[in-house]
Amino acid sequence: MVSSIPMTLSESEFREKLAKMGELLAEVERHCGKLFGHCNQFLSKLPEFISQQLRRSLEELNNLLRKFFEEVTKIYLNPGWPFSLWSAAQEWTTKIGGPASGLAPKLGADQLRIDNYWKGPAAEAYASILPAQQKALEEIKATTDAIGSQLTQTAFGIIAMWGGVLAAVVSYCIELGAEAGAAATVVGAPPAAAAAGASTAKVVGLVIAVTAAFGAYVGTAVDSLTALQQTLHSNAAFPDGRWPGSTTTDFDDGSLQDGDTTDWRLQPDG
Repeated sequence: MVSSIPMTLSESEFREKLAKMGELLAEVERHCGKLFGHCNQFLSKLPEFISQQLRRSLEELNNLLRKFFEEVTKIYLNPGWPFSLWSAAQEWTTKIGGPASGLAPKLGADQLRIDNYWKGPAAEAYASILPAQQKALEEIKATTDAIGSQLTQTAFGIIAMWGGVLAAVVSYCIELGAEAGAAATVVGAPPAAAAAGASTAKVVGLVIAVTAAFGAYVGTAVDSLTALQQTLHSNAAFPDGRWPGSTTTDFDDGSLQDGDTTDWRLQPDG
């Protein structure tokens, strides 16, 4: 089952990813500081029309950087913790689904001896409710497996999201470093500023795409879990959202010796 799949990285490795993102954001700030410093230094040395174009490029870059930090900060401050989800998936599977799975076969007619040793309306009522309870246990097992699967997949989704975002920001830092270096000359500053704007726009798009894909998946998972909750409260396996029980009155007086027709009696060969 999915929830038994081991995590693809350890908690310490995931923490390293988060720390790496912090380092990358600091690196972006350093590169941008260098690029803006060079460009501002050369503004007065450039022809007016080129100087105006450079100012527009720097303004656009500044706006894009604000958007970049806004999008990355959303997940950096709320990174999610896949290991808690994975642990919860294990709990659902091993502590609820597993025991339910073990009990279900024991309610089968071939596993119980009630009809071999006892007879009477009460005994029959007891035996007749067992299939419904067996079905309920099987439904619990199926539901907990599905919950465990959703939790596990969400955990892996968080890891995949961070992998995608980190890859995009690493590539962005490399490009931004080269552009900051190119801005160190008068002739290189204007195209470097424009290129930095293009690189920033690209990484913003990638970060938004990755986080949006993860958000869409989480929405699907929430819908699935809601459907599972409705299953647990359905009338199919759980009448009125409750554990199936007999509605007959034959249980009301299932005594052994008061002499009426509902007594539990041993089978003649019991």
